[in-house]
Amino acid sequence: MTMKRVDRESKRRNSEVLVIGGGVIGSAIAYYLSCDGLEVTQLEAAHQANGASGHAAGMLAAGLEHFSSEELRRWAQRSQQLMGPLIKELKLHSEINVGMNDSGFVVPFIKDRKREEEFSETIERAKQKHWWNKSKLQDEIPWITKKAEGALFYPQEHQLLPAELTKAYIKGAQKNGAAFIDHCTVSRLLLDNGRVTGVETNQGTYTADKVVIAAGLGSDAILRSIGTQLNTYPVKGEMVALSMQTTQTMNGETLRYTIYTPDVYIVPKPNQEIWIGATSIPYGNDYKVSASGLNTLLHRATGWVPGIGEASFIRTWAGLRPQTVDGLPYIGAYSEVQGLYLAVGHYRNGVLLSAVTGETMSRLLSGETEDEIGIRSFSASRIIKERRGIYCC
Repeated sequence: MTMKRVDRESKRRNSEVLVIGGGVIGSAIAYYLSCDGLEVTQLEAAHQANGASGHAAGMLAAGLEHFSSEELRRWAQRSQQLMGPLIKELKLHSEINVGMNDSGFVVPFIKDRKREEEFSETIERAKQKHWWNKSKLQDEIPWITKKAEGALFYPQEHQLLPAELTKAYIKGAQKNGAAFIDHCTVSRLLLDNGRVTGVETNQGTYTADKVVIAAGLGSDAILRSIGTQLNTYPVKGEMVALSMQTTQTMNGETLRYTIYTPDVYIVPKPNQEIWIGATSIPYGNDYKVSASGLNTLLHRATGWVPGIGEASFIRTWAGLRPQTVDGLPYIGAYSEVQGLYLAVGHYRNGVLLSAVTGETMSRLLSGETEDEIGIRSFSASRIIKERRGIYCC
């Protein structure tokens, strides 16, 4: 074996930081830390974007998504601001096209006698923002149902291909010198006098000064090796992809806006694909797509965009989103083990929150505190209080 190969293997086995997880969160963290000049090794149990990241719709919708706290909403807005410049930077480093669609999101409304008061109030609130009346809506989206009376337009909301974003983070980190090792399952954390020193895996031992666990639902099994239990659970979401290539265009227009409603979202992707999602099944723990779930998605989608009924079927899939009991992610240092950090529980907003999570972890590992960054309510150490039956707000 040459000295060069020995040095490369040593760098992979011994690094400054180990990042556990090859999804969008772990990959964003690895990228940001590599940009800081740290020696990073990223370990993934399966392959790139295998979990929730590769099964998401890829929406960057900080203004529309539901968040369990205002702090989390502000954090999401910060991530949305970071995304534009970050994606351009990643394109230079990775040459990967993440399929960014910046046409904006549209929230249409159908006038309903039962909801007429709510509808009127929505219009009044929207007059100072981006309100499209019926005529404007039909002009912009000829595909939309004629029953729609108007819509809110959110030009700042974008969407992309989540698996490609994950790959771009990884390739960008590799260009900065990081190592990515797939099919590497972590069985336990290694500790010495209250400090993490590395991990044991099916490919042997990896050591580091600091370990960041960002393995989504897989994080719980790793933390159980040191007697810690995460209060996370899976929420299953089913989706379907259709092709509009053989469908007649509507007045020469293809669907380019993302349609976002309370019960379904319709997301146009490259090559005239349409992704429709998503059901929400708490504690759903398999990747099967039910006939009833598929029927529900198609029924709701064609109610808003009737032309979808003419589209051809491509595929269905399901993803398991990691949710926490209080709806807030675990972000930060785990105080009971020196050098151990968590970035877990982003639920359905991992793609959106990836940029700010990477930035935050970079700041934490550089020495800033949770209070300085403003993420105390996300503290990973609240696990200790939860374990004692005390929930922090």
